[in-house]
Amino acid sequence: MFSAGKAIKYGLAKLLPGTVLIKGKPQAARVALTFDDGPHPQHTESILDILDRGGAKATFFLQGKEAEKYPALVRKIFSRGHQLGNHGYGHLDAKRVAKREYIAEVERAQQALQNIVGAQIDKIFRPPYGNITGAAFLPLALAGYLFVFWSVDSRDSFIRTAPELVAHVETIKISAGDIVLLHEDYAHTVAALPTILQSLSARSLGFSKIDGM
Repeated sequence: MFSAGKAIKYGLAKLLPGTVLIKGKPQAARVALTFDDGPHPQHTESILDILDRGGAKATFFLQGKEAEKYPALVRKIFSRGHQLGNHGYGHLDAKRVAKREYIAEVERAQQALQNIVGAQIDKIFRPPYGNITGAAFLPLALAGYLFVFWSVDSRDSFIRTAPELVAHVETIKISAGDIVLLHEDYAHTVAALPTILQSLSARSLGFSKIDGM
């Protein structure tokens, strides 16, 4: 179902292509794999190894508080050529907290990631739960953040086994420019990832970070 919220996001992406991204340019035969909610002490390194074997680069939308718990993993993601993204400090829902608190969380996460890797990183932000309010959107947009959503949801938050996840992804029409939502904190996602990479490669699709979309 194409919800009203989704319609608004797609409308904003069309009106403000430098501020809202849901799907990349279809001209290049690439998709963007994105991983939310890390870094994860058991899964991140396995994901990185799988991506290396598949010749894939990805974007990791990290929580600031988790990044501060596991800074070595953040540095590994960065040093191995993947893109770091901001997923808020404590995974707050914009619809449930005050604007000022929400914006402070985003800025805190951005600073935490930059402190850990010792470098400026792109101001790309994926709102937790995919939720954003107009009150929070405007100041963050004016501060230069690119809001990155997704055009393909793997549903790995709801599917509980690797075979089911692989089967589901294989039923989805995934095409050039799509941004695929995955998560770091599920073992079944890690187990399914090699087959998902093979499936996408068999569709003649390559892999890109968000900055290449």
